[in-house]
Amino acid sequence: MSVFCFPTPHIDQLTGEKYYTKEDAMNLTPEQYEEWVYSNKTEHVNEVRLYKTKFWNMILTKSPPFLPLLFWPFIIYYLIMPLTLIRFSWISIGFIFWFPLEYLFHRFLFHLPVIGYRTQSFHFFLHGIHHVAPTDLWHVFSPIHELGIQVFFVWIVFNILQFSDPNALCAGLLINYIRYDSVHYLIHAYTPTDISKIPLIGNYLKKCSVHHRQHHFSNPRKHFTISFISSIVD
Repeated sequence: MSVFCFPTPHIDQLTGEKYYTKEDAMNLTPEQYEEWVYSNKTEHVNEVRLYKTKFWNMILTKSPPFLPLLFWPFIIYYLIMPLTLIRFSWISIGFIFWFPLEYLFHRFLFHLPVIGYRTQSFHFFLHGIHHVAPTDLWHVFSPIHELGIQVFFVWIVFNILQFSDPNALCAGLLINYIRYDSVHYLIHAYTPTDISKIPLIGNYLKKCSVHHRQHHFSNPRKHFTISFISSIVD
């Protein structure tokens, strides 16, 4: 790739926090953009501001960490009730199915090839923000509307494939998603040493943390999973 100057972070005059804007990303060619987003030489920032006002940035690109944990259990409850043994079996299948789906979504959707303006804009909104601002904890959990679209798409696919209980399958996926993104949040909020101190699951979380940090800070073309179980094939 050609050598070019990476975008310089802006500095908020009130808070002193560093940030990038959408223009910083879109003024690059697709090749430059991918080099900037994935390079371990990129200066990471506190946040990315896609819109001029804080209101639209908060509504459209961010999600308070506690919000998905409060919102999605109600959706899961709606999907699984009434709970029967057969439905529980489908929920378990959905839970297990998350592990390959975690890899496939991250590898082929979140890291789709950038070949033009539209794919560049889509990638930056979907995942590029997270790579240039990995410490923005309000962008670790997928915004509810973004995840809702993904769940709806998967639900449609399950219906097309004529699974007998697509609702239960989606519920199992969402249950594992909550576990997955809770781990994801802890990885970005704490160092591997700090996260290892969590009782009972500290060593497991530390392995997840080391694995995922390699994706962010060493080789973003590999290590697409967060779950340490999945990392065996990643």
